[in-house]
Amino acid sequence: MKAVSLPDYQGNIIRALRSLQLLELELPELEADEVLIKIVAAPCNPSDLAFIQGGYNIRKDLPAIPGFEGTGIVIDCGNNPEASALKGKRVSFFSQSDRGGSWATHIPVKTADCVVIGDEFPPDQAACFSVNPFTAYAMVELAKEYGCKGIIQNAAGGQVAKFINALADIEGIEVINIVRKEEQLNILKQAGHKHVFWHLDEDFQSKLTEAAIKLDARIAFDAVGGEQSGHILKSMPENSTLYLYGALGARTLSEIPAADIIFKNKVVRGFNMNEWKDRLDKDEFDELSSFLQKLFIEGTLKTDIQANYKLADHGEALMQYIRNMSGGKVLLLPEGQ
Repeated sequence: MKAVSLPDYQGNIIRALRSLQLLELELPELEADEVLIKIVAAPCNPSDLAFIQGGYNIRKDLPAIPGFEGTGIVIDCGNNPEASALKGKRVSFFSQSDRGGSWATHIPVKTADCVVIGDEFPPDQAACFSVNPFTAYAMVELAKEYGCKGIIQNAAGGQVAKFINALADIEGIEVINIVRKEEQLNILKQAGHKHVFWHLDEDFQSKLTEAAIKLDARIAFDAVGGEQSGHILKSMPENSTLYLYGALGARTLSEIPAADIIFKNKVVRGFNMNEWKDRLDKDEFDELSSFLQKLFIEGTLKTDIQANYKLADHGEALMQYIRNMSGGKVLLLPEGQ
């Protein structure tokens, strides 16, 4: 097998990229609850960039193969029934194990980290299926539990945000979208979204507060952190909760209004998709997976893909993604490498 190898964590992203090597390795011996996947496509994600810099919550033994997500075909399996049942299946996967990474031609993955996908599901969409669609679905379900008429979300030009908009529309929930780039205002408005705000607009705080009160937006999903967390929380009605699920802008939160926490019952919580997923039993998860796959096949949901690269061109692929993260996913295609 061939794989991209990270020899050491580098805080500087350029040094981290330059340190990556394409190596030829032995195929791993499978454990009983693992399958061996021949990878068809794997995306570059923000979590991958944080990982190679040593800034992600997962640190693998070095040298390590980066990449947590992807899709492929199960070509071998361990000796338990769950593993055997997956042999020959098309799967999407998300794995943070030390045993491998998705920036490779092959990866060993535990059966619990695989999602069986249908033949009609396009490979480029399947490569990005195991995380963002389920994250967006879980968030819209949280909004339904809160009984909200509106949701606030930032990084609204990103993929999770696009899925939230689509799923919230199905449920009749309005979304207040906050963008980080001024040019994204018109893009979202032309796509039919009514409530779109640029976070550097001089009237941002007052506009956001007005919309949040009007829509009773007592739930917010924050992928940015930093000052935006405090600005969003300040704009929300009493008894509101801000869920932090990313840190695209900063690794700390600031401008959190102390009086709102003390006197207005506002709460900041973390959201972790894997923890949410673990609360579902297998039948519930399989039903949800089928529902989301159907939305992709019919075109209601779609991951934007800006470019495909060979595994050997991983450095160029990552630079493309860093330059234009809002342009869509960049995929590594190991086939033939």
